[in-house]
Formats: sequence, structure tokens, C-alpha cells
Amino acid sequence: MPALTPTVTGTVSAYSVTPPLPAGLTLDTTSGAISGTPTAATPKASYVVKATNNGGSATATLQFAVGSVDVVSESSIKRTVVAGTAVYVDVMIQPRYLQFAGTLFSMASDPNSVFAKPVSVTNNNDGTFTLEFATSTAATAAEYSGAATLKLCSDSDCNNAQPVSSVSTNYDIRVMSPTSNWPGDNQTALTAWANVLDWQTFQGNSAHTGFVPVTISPDQLITRWQHGVTTNQYFNELVNLATVTTYNGMYYIAGGNALEARKELDASLVWRYDFSGLAFPSANPPAVSNGIVYIAAGQQSSTYMFAFDAVSGSLIFKSQMSSQWENYLAPTIGPDGVYTNAGTYGGMYGFGFAGQQLFFTQLDQQSAWTPAADENTVYAYFGSRLSLIDPLTGQVKGSIVDPTFTNYIYVVGGSVVLGTANSAFAAAYDNSWLNGGGIGNSLIHFNTQALTVDWQSAGDYPATPAYNAGVLYAVNNNPMRLEARSETDGSLLWNWVPPASGDVGFKSEVLLTKNLAFVSTNLSTYAVDITTHKTVWSYPVTGNLALSSNGVLYLEGINTLTAVNAK
Repeated sequence: MPALTPTVTGTVSAYSVTPPLPAGLTLDTTSGAISGTPTAATPKASYVVKATNNGGSATATLQFAVGSVDVVSESSIKRTVVAGTAVYVDVMIQPRYLQFAGTLFSMASDPNSVFAKPVSVTNNNDGTFTLEFATSTAATAAEYSGAATLKLCSDSDCNNAQPVSSVSTNYDIRVMSPTSNWPGDNQTALTAWANVLDWQTFQGNSAHTGFVPVTISPDQLITRWQHGVTTNQYFNELVNLATVTTYNGMYYIAGGNALEARKELDASLVWRYDFSGLAFPSANPPAVSNGIVYIAAGQQSSTYMFAFDAVSGSLIFKSQMSSQWENYLAPTIGPDGVYTNAGTYGGMYGFGFAGQQLFFTQLDQQSAWTPAADENTVYAYFGSRLSLIDPLTGQVKGSIVDPTFTNYIYVVGGSVVLGTANSAFAAAYDNSWLNGGGIGNSLIHFNTQALTVDWQSAGDYPATPAYNAGVLYAVNNNPMRLEARSETDGSLLWNWVPPASGDVGFKSEVLLTKNLAFVSTNLSTYAVDITTHKTVWSYPVTGNLALSSNGVLYLEGINTLTAVNAK
């Protein structure tokens, strides 16, 4: 602050002040000057300066506050971003004991030029302001660290400074390309989120919503480990035929005709079961619940539902099924049993938790789907229709025809998703890849009470959407975007377009949290803020997605499984 110096007539022997000055300011007891650099915001107060000599004393009263602008969001920005694209970051500030002059504007700068200059300012109407800015698309692949300066101005060109002219925030930005070196392991201790279930089956749960009820800071998305995998079931773009499930600090993955259980901590092997001894071996994705891993394995005359102890890998049961040359998504675990598609000419099996067959229900023959389940019903979408099935007897209680379906390839490639009561969504997902996307498909909303189709949206929907709180989040390849649609009428609420010119197709289902939607394209995995609709994190690996209750995000590529810390 500029020094405050008294004007004096006569001679002063000494100066004093009450109450004590704010931290960082001092009174020169000889000259009476108040100077220094204040170190803490202080509300407006009166300070009485007394000048004394042999004849007596005189006083002057000063009133002032020490104002500041504080960064009240996370103190450091830590992001990964795919080279050639941008991620957006937010810094929240709060003025204390001062008011900004007129409208607040801002501009970003940093010594590495890793951030673009434009800053969007939002008045949150609660005394805080959010400054949103982005990394530069020109930043080359490297790791950048430093402090970003955010000028605080009263004009858009930032020629006129606010009373506090700037704030700063530290950053660590890693810009990566597909050929970048592994950023390094961060195998921190694992602790579970409270009241959050593990990723038990395809799209996380028996409703296949892909939703995990947590809030994730993009600054905490840091690589944990990377491990090679064998995924021999990639065909017809069916990435979801090699999905991860998790339970109690372990993850389970099938590939190479085997099922493996490994530690989330460091990917070390706990147990392995090889299905090569079957007459027609194969291994579909597993599901896990209540300490038991379920997996449909084998084909033709050697097709079985297996159950293993999740911790030891010991075989609990092996129940025979019939099938042709098909593959299945992970079994669905409901309150009354375990369900999977199978059958020589198509259908669905239900098994009790002791391995006894509850039923086999004949349905249209389609590969690569799994039913959904709630307390009262199992929901099977197999292209031509959605059937509602009794979970104990297999009796079909009702069906709804998909009026848009044409059976080109006998492959569904995804599952039905359950919304609110009497609400379900599905599409013939694998049809979206046909003729280079020229045939397309439709996303269907089924009313399971009225047994009607309430709305449909035409496009190229290649993967199962995610759902929460009345909003469906679906990836569409034509036009290529992530769509947020109203459950009620299918209206488009907002959309996000992948930022890279080489992003030409989505390769994963949508994984949803309270604040972020994760999607993979043919090039990268992105985290999209569902409030701002901006990219906030990206990583140059593509594949299927899962999120465990320990906060480990899995990116499963064809040859490599990447684990990312999310908490």
C-alpha cells in the first residue's frame, strides 16, 4: 500500500495506534507513517493514531479495510489433455471487503503459454465469481507446471485493472498424444466411497444405467497403473464383449478363454480360471455380486453358467445351457437370480443363486445382449421387441414391438436401460455400424406399463446410453455427439461434440457420475461436465469404461487396461 504520512505542525516525540493495525502493516513511531504489505483481509475499522510530545497529545482517526480477492476453489489445477484439443478449467474467486469496479473481466496468461487467453466470467450471485478458461490447442505433448495469472479488469481488453489486479493458481498440465510415454504409476491406498456399489455387471448395475452416484474432481483423475490384457472377442465393433467388473478391491476380466481376478491396488493376479478344456471354449464378460462371480462360458454343446468364489476363485457351480456360435454381455443379477441370453435358437436363461435352472424362455435369436432386472421383472430387449419376463418362471408378461427394427446381423450389441417406474430405453445398437453408418437405428423409449413406444429418436446410436434423474445420455454417430435427452419426451436438452477432427465414432457406452459423463471415441476418452457441457479431462486411450467403488476408473482398450484414480 502507499505509505500514509501525517501532516504535522510542531514537534512529535512519538506515535502510537489503537487498535493494532492489520497484519503486515506497521506504524513508524518516529515519523507516524503507516506502510507495508497487508497479509490478511480485514473488515473496515477505525484506527486512532496518537501523536505525543511534552505539551500533550493529539489524535487522528483513520477508517479503512484491507480488501482481497481469494481463490476459493482447489488451489492447484491438475489435468491431462489430448494434444490438439482443449480442456476447460474453473477457478472460483471471492472478493472480501471490496467491490469490483463495474463489470468484472479477466484474461489468462502463464509462462508456458499452455492456457489460451480468453476467460469467461460468471457472477454466481452469492459473493463468488467463476473464471472459466481453457488449455491451448496449440500446446505440444509435454508436461507443463507453473502458475497461471488471471488478470482482473474492468474492461474486456484488460487495460484497466480492478482494485486487486490479479489472482494466480498453480497448475500441472500433461498434454499427451497416442505415442506419449506412460505418465507413471500412482498406486495410492484405496478407500471406498460411502454407500456406493461396485461396478457389478454390464453398465454397472442390473438396470444398466451406467450411473455412479459420486462427484469427481477432474483434478484427481491421475493414472494409477497400466496392464496388458488379452481380448480375443473384438468383432463387429463389439468393444463391450470385454468389460470389467469390480468387487471389494478386486477386478474381474475375461479374455483368451480365461477369467482372471486381479487386485485393484496394482493389477497383480489373485486367481485365474481357464476354459480351454471345454469342447468349444470361449469366455464372455463376468458379473459379480455378494462375493460370487458369474460368467457364461463356452459355446454349442459345452455352454455353461459358471459361478466362482470372488476371493478364492473356487468353483461354486457349473450349470449347462444350450447355445450356438454366439457371445453374450455380462450376466444380469437380479433379486431372484442370474440371467443371460443363450439358447440354440435364441432365448434367455434364469438361474438361482445355487445354480439351479429357474427357467429357459424362447426368444428371438440375437447375440451380444443382456437383460435388465428390477424387483419384479426381467426386461429382455433383443431387437424386434422388449419383453417383460417373470424372474422366477420365465413367463412373458408382456411385449412391446420396436417399430424401427430390421434384423440385419442377428447382433444387438447392448442392453435395455431402466429409467423411472415403467420407463425403459433401448436400440438395435450394432445396426448403427452397417453401411458405414448409412443404415442407422433409432433410440426407443418404451412405456412398460402401457406397453407402448412413447418416443423414438433416429440416428446412429452405437452403444448403450446412461441414465439418471430423468435424463438419458446417449452417444450418436450421426450427427456425432453426446446427447442429453429428456426421459419424458425425448427432447434434446444439450449436446457435446468430440473436439478432435479424427474423432469419427464412439467406442464405449456412457459412464455417468453426478457431475461428469465419460465417453470413448475411436481416439480418446473424454470427461464432459454435465453442467457446463465442456470437456474437462481427456486421455489418448479408447475402450470400454468402468468405475469401482474404490474410485478406480478403468479404460479397457484392445490390448491394454488403464486404471485411473478418480478420488
